[in-house]
Amino acid sequence: QTAGAYSVRAYDSSVIRQPACGQVDLSYFSDAAFLGDSLTVGFSDYQINLGGALICGYTGVGPDAIVNRSAVKSSVRGPEVALDVLAAAQPKKLYILLGTNVLNRDGDYSSFLTYYRLMLDMISQALPNTQIYVQSITPVRPEVSQKSPGLYKQRLCEINDALSAIALEKGCTFLNLWEALADENGDLIAEYAQPDGYHLLPAGYDAWVEYLCTHT
Repeated sequence: QTAGAYSVRAYDSSVIRQPACGQVDLSYFSDAAFLGDSLTVGFSDYQINLGGALICGYTGVGPDAIVNRSAVKSSVRGPEVALDVLAAAQPKKLYILLGTNVLNRDGDYSSFLTYYRLMLDMISQALPNTQIYVQSITPVRPEVSQKSPGLYKQRLCEINDALSAIALEKGCTFLNLWEALADENGDLIAEYAQPDGYHLLPAGYDAWVEYLCTHT
């Protein structure tokens, strides 16, 4: 549609994403928090330096666990309710990465997007002064779809386009991690992949952190 003199094209995560802008050092993340599943747990497991950021990583969770205030298990602190931990901390920035666990079956993903929207609303309410970054679901190796039929490139790209539109609608910043983690075919870079094809090795975390430092 045309708005005034501007032509507005359909949503596409490559347009909505935060572009590169300078470089911060790791102290930038001292007042940040990271909310996610086992991919985020890896920051703790591998002791990746994130400048003292609060890591809220919970293996196996999706947005529904956050919305339903389920007790989730932090590998560092034990069982907790993620929203309560975040509300107590009031980070200045929050980086979210959720989806891989609930999207492994192919088919309709509208309930995932509904929960994601609800989650962003609840987080915005609990953290009124926090800049929220929605991180794209990460790329996977091609063989992953044999075990998890929902995790294949075209579907993940579709879902990420939807997430970028939701981020825009909710006043959040969308970060396209594929720019850091995908090869020219749109697959997870082989040297970054664990044997399961979607978890990351330390080299993958280094590329991810480097990307975050240049996309603030």
